[in-house]
Amino acid sequence: MSEKDLGLKVASRRLLWRMGYTTRLDVQLRGAWGPAQPEATKDRSRRSSQPESFTDLDVLGINLAGARLHSAIVDCKTTAGGSTGRVFWVRGVGDFFDADDAYMVRESVVTDAARQLATRLGVTTLTSADLSRLEDFHPCEVPLDATPMSYLFDVSSAATVLAAFTGLDKKLKPLLDYREFGYWLYDEYRNLMQLVEHLRECADQLDPRNPRHLALVLDLTWLYLVSLCHAIHNIRAAHVSDPDRGLREYLFGGVVGLREKEQLSGLLASLRDGGALPTEVRVDPLPTYYSKLRELVTRVMRRPDRVLPALRLLEVLTTVTALAQRVEPADLGSLHDDLAAKQAADVLQFLVGATGLNDGFRTRARSLLFGEPVPGTPEQMTIPT
Repeated sequence: MSEKDLGLKVASRRLLWRMGYTTRLDVQLRGAWGPAQPEATKDRSRRSSQPESFTDLDVLGINLAGARLHSAIVDCKTTAGGSTGRVFWVRGVGDFFDADDAYMVRESVVTDAARQLATRLGVTTLTSADLSRLEDFHPCEVPLDATPMSYLFDVSSAATVLAAFTGLDKKLKPLLDYREFGYWLYDEYRNLMQLVEHLRECADQLDPRNPRHLALVLDLTWLYLVSLCHAIHNIRAAHVSDPDRGLREYLFGGVVGLREKEQLSGLLASLRDGGALPTEVRVDPLPTYYSKLRELVTRVMRRPDRVLPALRLLEVLTTVTALAQRVEPADLGSLHDDLAAKQAADVLQFLVGATGLNDGFRTRARSLLFGEPVPGTPEQMTIPT
C-alpha cells in the first residue's frame, strides 16, 4: 500500500463521514481455510495450506436506512491507467460484497470511456478534486478537523492504526485472522456466535492495560454491533412480535436450520437420559450466553436511532486507543451522545461477560465512553515493553 493510495483512502473516508457513514479501511476478502492446494510456483512439488486472497476493499462505509444496513465501497488508486477495466472490477466487488453503492476514486484523471462505462454499471467515478467539492455538499456537525476525530483523516495516524495489530502475541493470531478475514467470509448469521468463540479462546492473552489490546476489543465491539444490526433487520422482517423466536432462527440460518438443531438436541438428550452419554454433556444447541444475547438484541432493537452514533463513537475510540492517546467525552463534541455511548457500552459489556475477558476492558471502555475513572491506574496508558 503506497502512501499516496492511503491519502485517497482517508480523503474518501472523510467524505463518507460527512455523508453520515461509519467507515473501515482495507477490508480483506479471501477464500476459506481448507486442505492444501498446489501453489502456482516454479516448484510444483510445494503445496500451501494458505487461503487464497480474493481482493480487498479500500474503504467500506456503513450507514443505516431504517433498520437496514446500507453499505458503500470505495476503490482508491493514484494511477490513471486501466481505469476502464477497473470499473468492471469495482462493479464485481460491489456485487460480491452486496454493497448498495460503489465508488472509484482516482487522483486526477478518469477517462471519458471509464465514466461512460461506470454510469452504465452504477459506479460513481471521482477524482480527488471531486471529493473536495462533494464535501461542500455535505455539511457536518461533527468537528472533523479537531482532535480526536481528525486522527481518522490523517495519513500518518491511519497508517499507525492499520499496523497496530501486527506484531502482537502469536497466540492472538486466530482472533486477528478472524477479525481481518473470517468475519467477512462467514455467512453473516454465524458471526454472532463465531466472534464470541474466537474472542473467548484468546481472552487469557488480552490485557486491558495494553492500548492495542483495548483497541482490538473496541474494534471487535464495532464488528459485533454491525452483526447485531444484520440480526435485527432479519428479526424485524420475520418475527417482530416474537424476537426470541426470530433470534433463534437467525442463529442457525433459518427455520430449517433451527429445526435440525432442535431435533439433534432431542436425540442427544434421549441418549443422555438412557445413559449412553455422560450426564454433564450439554445438549442445548443455544449458547450458554443466549439469554444475555437476547436481552442485548432487544435493547438495540428498541433504539435503532442510536446504532449509527454508537458505531461512529466506537470507530473514533478504536483509533484514539490504537494511537495510545487519551480522550474525554467532552473532547468528542457533538459526536458524543449518552444513549449511543450506553449502547456501545452494553455491547462491550456483553462480550466481556460472554467470553470471560478481564473486567478491566469494561472499566476502561466506560472511562472512554463516560469519563469514569479507572481505579488504581494512571490516566495515560503506555504500551508495555
